Amino acid sequence: MQEAFLVFITKISLYPTIIFTGLVMFVTLYWVVSLLGMTDMDSVDLGDAGGDVDVSNLSSTGFFTGLMLKFGLYGVPLIIILSLISLIGWLLSYLYTSFLHQNVDSGILYYLFGTGALIFVLVVSMWLTGLIISPIRKNIAKIPKRNSSSNVGKIAVVRTLSVTDKHGEAALNDGGAGLILKIRSDMSDNQLKQGDKVMLVEYLEDTNTYRVTPVKDK
Repeated sequence: MQEAFLVFITKISLYPTIIFTGLVMFVTLYWVVSLLGMTDMDSVDLGDAGGDVDVSNLSSTGFFTGLMLKFGLYGVPLIIILSLISLIGWLLSYLYTSFLHQNVDSGILYYLFGTGALIFVLVVSMWLTGLIISPIRKNIAKIPKRNSSSNVGKIAVVRTLSVTDKHGEAALNDGGAGLILKIRSDMSDNQLKQGDKVMLVEYLEDTNTYRVTPVKDK
């Protein structure tokens, strides 16, 4: 058992698998931190999640944005996309390391074939991730859109450790499953903390966030 574990550790530490091993560790840490309420989750907003995005002409977009549009990597939180790419890439590169890469011991061929495999695995991972999130994105589009400004005046509970003018989340009881909203505060002394009640006083459409003010318990 111990020998098999050591072999496993060795394989996931080899190039190019170690690249995806690092990505998996990063997204795992992010999920843990997010669940603890220490960060908020952003979405990849490259257009309407449910609409038809024109990818035939990407000259007006950046390379990274155009690449994500090309593979359909939009309309869901970025961390979900990264998680899928990391897991799929890790599995594919691990299989490559286990069955093919072991035939190349060292030297320039080792890194040449490894780099080729890294690029191939990354492209396949992005393509498969796009296929996986496509139905999710379409289902999200079918959900009736809420008027975000209608939440103004409601009371929510802070779920992140702190709230600043650039970071913060709050949970709002909407009578259903509940909503997780991005909130911002202009308070310089940063008094808001996890568990505090806040009132949503303004919806900032450009950033899809709410400006909040603390609510004192009576």
